[in-house]
Amino acid sequence: MLYSSVRGLNMARNKLSIYLIKEGINEENIFDEDSNIQLLKKYNNNKKLYYIPSWIHSPRWLDEFFGIESNELQQTNSRAILIDKLNINGEEKTFALTFGYSKNLFAEDVIEEQFGLKIVLNTVGINDIRKISKISVGSNQKQSQEQMPKATNINEFGFDLERDLIKSVTGKCNDKMFEKVNLIGGDIFSILVERDINNIEEFLIYCYKKYKEEKYKENFEWIDNIKEVKSKKEKEQLDNLLIQYINEKRFECIWMSIPEVINWEDISGFYYTNDDKAYDDIIIEKVIEALKNDLSDIEQLKRKKVIMKDIEGKEIEKWSAYKCIIAEIKFNEKSYCLNNGKWYCINKDFSDKIEREYNNIEISNLNFIDYNSDMKDEDDYNEKLSNSLQNAYLIHKIGEIPFGGGKGNKIELCDIMTQDNQLIHIKKNGGSSYLSHLFNQAAVSAELLLDANFRSKVNIKMNEFKFNKEFSADFKPNNYTIIIGIINSYNDERPKIPFFSKVSLRYTINYMKNIGYNVQLKNINKV
Repeated sequence: MLYSSVRGLNMARNKLSIYLIKEGINEENIFDEDSNIQLLKKYNNNKKLYYIPSWIHSPRWLDEFFGIESNELQQTNSRAILIDKLNINGEEKTFALTFGYSKNLFAEDVIEEQFGLKIVLNTVGINDIRKISKISVGSNQKQSQEQMPKATNINEFGFDLERDLIKSVTGKCNDKMFEKVNLIGGDIFSILVERDINNIEEFLIYCYKKYKEEKYKENFEWIDNIKEVKSKKEKEQLDNLLIQYINEKRFECIWMSIPEVINWEDISGFYYTNDDKAYDDIIIEKVIEALKNDLSDIEQLKRKKVIMKDIEGKEIEKWSAYKCIIAEIKFNEKSYCLNNGKWYCINKDFSDKIEREYNNIEISNLNFIDYNSDMKDEDDYNEKLSNSLQNAYLIHKIGEIPFGGGKGNKIELCDIMTQDNQLIHIKKNGGSSYLSHLFNQAAVSAELLLDANFRSKVNIKMNEFKFNKEFSADFKPNNYTIIIGIINSYNDERPKIPFFSKVSLRYTINYMKNIGYNVQLKNINKV
C-alpha cells in the first residue's frame, strides 16, 4: 500500500479538514456563485486546487485601538479548497479539503451531513469520547459544548440520548490508518496526520469506507433518531406542504405556541401585525386572518410578526409567525416536525415509539374545571380549581421553598395538593420551552420530596398557612400521584403538545415512576 511506503519518511503532519460532497452535485455547482473562487492548479481532471486571492492588510485593531498606521504589521486571509473526485467501488465520490476559513465558499446544500460524525463514531469506542457539541431540541434550542480532561463514556457528559441533537464529537482512536490521534467529526472530518497531496487518495477512500460502516449503531444508534433538515430543497418542500396544510385548515397537526419561556402574569396580550385586537394566546387561525393576502409564500409567515405586550401595553417581545408554528407532518413516508423555526426529520420507529408511549400515559379522572376568559392568569385558575376540588390545598400560596443553599435555589412544591396525596402541577401550553420548564419543575419537586429536610421545610410552610396536611416521616412516593395539567385551547382527552415535548414528558414520567411515584396527565380545556 502507498500508506505503508511513506510512513517512514518523517513527513510533516498536516491538519486535514475533509468534506464529502453530496451525490449528484456537479463541480461547477459546488461553490457559491458570489465567492469569486479561482483555479490555482489542475493536477488532472479529477483533482483541482481552487483559491480566493488573498488581501494583504494591516489588522483593524492597529488603527482602531492603538491609532497607529504602519506597514510593519501585515496579515492575510488565505483560503483554498482542493476538490478530489475518486472512483470508489464503481461510484464517483467528490471530496473537498479546505484550507483557511473556506467553508463559507460552498454553495447551499452541497455538503453531506454527518460525514465526519459517522467516521468518528464508527472508529472510536463508547468510552473514548473527549468532547461533544450538542443542541437541545426539546426545549430552547440551547447549544453547548462539553469537554472532559480524559477520554470517557458519552453518558458522563450529561447527554440526553432522546432530547439532544449531537453536532460534533471529538474522540481518541486506535486506528493505524488514522495514526491513533484525536478525531473530530460533525459534517466535517478533521484530523492531524502525515498526509499531503501525493498520498491523499487512499486516505480519502479509507475515510469514505469508514463513513459507510454501520458499526456506530452498536453504541450510538440514537444519532439517527432526530436530524435537523439542512437541505434547502427539502426545507422548501416542507414549507410548501405547510402552506398547503394551513390553507386546508388541517390544524390537527399544525398550531402555534410561544417559542420561549415567558412570565404569563406579566403579559397583557398578544398582537399580530395588521390586527389591533389583543389575544390572550397565539391562535393560528387569527394570525392567518391577519395576513394582507391569501397565504401562498412562506415569506408571508416569516414577515408576519407576533407581538407580546406587558400589562402597561409596552411591547416586550416580538417573533415571526413562522417561528411560533408547531407542525407535525408526514412526507415521503417520513415524519417531520417544525419547532422554533427549524425542521427536523424523525426516525419513524422512534416517532411511533414516542407517540405510542404518550398515548399510554394514564389520564387523571379528577374533575378539573375549564380555564375560561374570566380568569386573569394561572394563579386565578389554580385558586378556583382548588376551591372546586374537595379537600384540596392551594400550595401555590406558600411560594417557593429555599433549599440547598444559594439565593436562587428555590423550589416550588406544586400548585395544588389534594387530601388524597395528589400533587398537581399546572401550566399553559407555551410550546416546547415552556413545557420543558413545567416537566422539570415536577421532576425536581418529586426528587426533593425524598429528602427529609426538604419535607420538613414544606411542612413548616404548610402549617403557617394552616393547611391540615403534612408529609410523614416514613414518606413513601408510591402513596403519591403527580398530575401534570396542561391548559390547552384544544378540548381533547390528552393535551396537544409538540413532538419534542412528548419526548421530554416521556423522560420526565419515566424518571418519576422509577423513583416510586404514580404519574398522570390532564388536559385543561381553555374556553
